[in-house]
Amino acid sequence: MKILAIDIGGSQFRTALVTVSDSGIQFVSAIQRHLAPDCTAEELFALLEESIAESAPCGTYERIGVTIPGLADPIGGIWIYSCFSGIRNVPIANILSKKYGGKPVCIENDVNACALAERKFGICKETKDFLWITISNGIGGGLILDGKIYSGHFGNAGEIGHFNVVEENAFRCGCGNYGCLEAEAAGPGIARRYAALLKKESPDLSAKEIAGLAGLGDEAAKSVFDTTGRLIGKAASYAVNLLNLEKVVIGGGVSNSFELLFPSMEAAFRAKIFRDANPQVIIEKTGLGLDAGLAGASALAIM
Repeated sequence: MKILAIDIGGSQFRTALVTVSDSGIQFVSAIQRHLAPDCTAEELFALLEESIAESAPCGTYERIGVTIPGLADPIGGIWIYSCFSGIRNVPIANILSKKYGGKPVCIENDVNACALAERKFGICKETKDFLWITISNGIGGGLILDGKIYSGHFGNAGEIGHFNVVEENAFRCGCGNYGCLEAEAAGPGIARRYAALLKKESPDLSAKEIAGLAGLGDEAAKSVFDTTGRLIGKAASYAVNLLNLEKVVIGGGVSNSFELLFPSMEAAFRAKIFRDANPQVIIEKTGLGLDAGLAGASALAIM
């Protein structure tokens, strides 16, 4: 089956023509575009149209899968809310279906879709109960329970990014609260903490640049990643203690710095889980790499 996969993030999106077969998935003509922080829905659709025309001309695919940042209504095909752009209540499935020949369109929260892809194509093919955490410009969680996406009563389960992990001198989160994992450990939080350690008024380096410095031995950068890992491990332990999961999978752009995060993340996680109840739970890096979002969009389309 050939699929138009669309992976929308907080600061960029990717489109690709994807072939799904019994042997796995193959990405063709993947294209990435950046998004302005204040990008409107209209601007996004204009950019998507350009990108899709390049990556997957109409007629070369049968279905469309879309991952979106923030809250989604998969049944109604509605993009409910994105905390990055402020986009609200956009009937994205209907808009894309009308635009592209009435083809079926499936949408889902990006992290839920990534979790589904990990189950279908990645390191969790034999794992029925796990949490997928994305760490990028924001932090989100996708739950697979008994082999299926668990959405919760209101459709918004898995929001680990809004676990409170810091109480003193906490950063304010986009949700309005202070000390959320997303505010403290996502890319912007890493940048703010590094700037604060150097007594700078505002960040001037990205999380990726700070990771590079940490790899070169910069003590402040290493300290920031130690703290970030500890906070992620702390939050992950709460989820495991509640749900008795088999795995926690780490994805997103910051997962490229997994080796910097892992020691303190693992230590905090082990210190806080109920070990007798969770004797073999493990933390792993995604097996899908930065293609997890496109894989997620593809997994949605073949459900």
